[in-house]
Amino acid sequence: MKRVVKLGLAGSLVLAILAVPALSLGPETAGAQACVPSAGSLLDPYPGTTAAASSFESGAVDGFGVFTSGTGTVSVSAAQAHSGNCAALLHTTATAGSLAKMTADLPPGATDVYADGWFNIAGEGKAGNNVPYFRFFAGRVRVMDVFRQNITHELVLRTSTPAGFTYTTLRQEVPTDTWHRLVLHVVPNGPETNVQIWWDGRSVYVGTVSIAATTVDAVQLGSEHDQQMADIYVDDVIINSGTGQPGPVPGSLPAPRGNPSKPLNDFRGDGQPAVLAVGGRASRGGPAGRRPVRT
Repeated sequence: MKRVVKLGLAGSLVLAILAVPALSLGPETAGAQACVPSAGSLLDPYPGTTAAASSFESGAVDGFGVFTSGTGTVSVSAAQAHSGNCAALLHTTATAGSLAKMTADLPPGATDVYADGWFNIAGEGKAGNNVPYFRFFAGRVRVMDVFRQNITHELVLRTSTPAGFTYTTLRQEVPTDTWHRLVLHVVPNGPETNVQIWWDGRSVYVGTVSIAATTVDAVQLGSEHDQQMADIYVDDVIINSGTGQPGPVPGSLPAPRGNPSKPLNDFRGDGQPAVLAVGGRASRGGPAGRRPVRT
């Protein structure tokens, strides 16, 4: 775990004299002149309670718990943005112990969860590994996530049970250094969990999956284990949950977050229909011959 160190004036002078780089304590922030605080906060269009909603134009990682260790960092950057001038940046390297993640904790007993955000994976990660988008947890155990597999470039839904993992390919090709919107609507109910997934405004999965949970208590962005090398830009994120009557699955997708004047990315060269996976028909669990996928 990252240690918090307090440096007084004398200690700072010693570091400067010895040319020793200062320690990074907590999430970095973009310069105030770079972001656009007047852009205001995001409006949550989903039923339920907002756990986190941010366009990061305040220059800070609003509404999320942050954890980093080793060479991992969480910052607000003006290098890339989907809307406004700023986005969150989760940076990790291949060095052992490198971790960087943002977590939105949900109220107890959440039985209807929406996770909505724009993502830009800036570069290719390590072979045999993946770059995470949203990960859902129940009792600190990951029960479901969506990731981009390095080298093969696939967009994959993974569900977790004590019996093992089930993988469903949602898109065959996700290029790096491009913005894409991912939305998940999850109604946890053990082996009868309902899921709908939208990618760039199009429904790419509707079905029932099996997980070992009937509620979800956290949604995570970023690395779960060390050496999950990535530079992930994240913008216009909304995490929402409720304990009442769940929304319908399948259902409609509210208007895009962020700047509505920017067109949704298309699927040129992907060669797949708008709705790819229905009811888990494209699922593969513990497959022989499948490229290795790191947890």
